[in-house]
Amino acid sequence: MERSRRLLLVAGLLAALLPAAAAAFGPQPGAPCEPTLLATQVALFCAPDMPTAQCCEPVVAAVDLGGGVPCLCRVAAEPQLVMAGLNATHLLTL
Repeated sequence: MERSRRLLLVAGLLAALLPAAAAAFGPQPGAPCEPTLLATQVALFCAPDMPTAQCCEPVVAAVDLGGGVPCLCRVAAEPQLVMAGLNATHLLTL
């Protein structure tokens, strides 16, 4: 029970702090593709067939950074997306 509470607290803190951190430290135009960071953001904010502004920002960044589609493919290959139930098809439909 205590472990569940800690996990929920950590997840809540990440969800609250990640958007601010991503805005301050996230990928900037012209920056190299960082698939792990982008996949983490996508996994947190995206659900299949439910695009939101917070969801679309890392997806658009993946297309705009480091050569477009190759970066998006690298993001889609990250294990965080598989664990979140997302894949390349979900990203492309956004």
